Amino acid sequence: MVNIPEDFVGKPSDYPLATLPSGEVRRRFLELLGPFEQPSVPLDLAVTESVELAGGVMRERVEYSVAPGERVPAYHLFLRDLPADAPGVLSIHGHGGDEIFPVGKAYHCHPDPRDPQQYSYRAALTGLRVLAPDALCFGERRIAWGHARNFFDEINKHAELVSLGSSLAWKSVWDNSRALEALEALGATRLGAIGWSGGSTQAYILASANTGLQAAACNFSFATLRHQFYRYRVCHCLYHFIPRMMAAGIDWDQVVATVAPRKLFFGWGALDEGTPEPMYRAFVDAVRRRCRAESLPDSLTLHEEPDVGHVVTEAMLTAALKFLAAALKAPSRAKR
Repeated sequence: MVNIPEDFVGKPSDYPLATLPSGEVRRRFLELLGPFEQPSVPLDLAVTESVELAGGVMRERVEYSVAPGERVPAYHLFLRDLPADAPGVLSIHGHGGDEIFPVGKAYHCHPDPRDPQQYSYRAALTGLRVLAPDALCFGERRIAWGHARNFFDEINKHAELVSLGSSLAWKSVWDNSRALEALEALGATRLGAIGWSGGSTQAYILASANTGLQAAACNFSFATLRHQFYRYRVCHCLYHFIPRMMAAGIDWDQVVATVAPRKLFFGWGALDEGTPEPMYRAFVDAVRRRCRAESLPDSLTLHEEPDVGHVVTEAMLTAALKFLAAALKAPSRAKR
């Protein structure tokens, strides 16, 4: 059975979007993404510096290993009197323009309680244990390629990984899975993620691949390949492009729907040119369709704003943090 959306423009005849069971979608996705064998190096988590920010938030600079010879720097943010078993949240920075590549993790960690773009700091302020690492090609993990800078560095890195039989999506999942290990080493027993823009993309890809993630708050950048290529001709970042994914007849809305019954939050503004409404609605519809078809509890929380572009608003962040607090709440103990 083949379901071809009516809004394709210039869709090639050899890219039908098959209606597949969720288990088959997940199987194909993981096979295409690539193998995730046991890490060959220990995490070797180390704290290199510590400062206290406004509001009683501590910010530690930590490092941990993701592969032989490869250390990832991150900020660990938490309230000074945080309970040892507080939930952990992986905060993934945006992709954005040239202003984010040089700073990476620091972009969302400024101690400004009035700025919703500082969601790493704001999440810590609410009592979550937050880990905010640099993604590959950002901040302290920048890789300069000849005269190219910033997005061209990432293009070259993705090309290198594809040439080796992998992808930037695989690398993102690998590194972010090790970040979840780091959160557990820091004391977290319940794990979530939050991201904006390209960080949102990384968060929902991570949730699709790693079942240890209980909840993901994703703001913007809901991208389906069929709409990207054949209707809008948009390219936000390179995490979506896994070799042969189109040939396998699967798309990101189908893949993200496999996250259910774990919890998802989608934040979206109707004026976001990077996420036109049909792409966003495809994600929403796919998750809800799976929950109905398989009698799963409703896994999706939405926050939509009609007059907002590609920016996290105060209302959106408040809703996302409320979602994470509820989704990562410790289960109540039965009375004896």
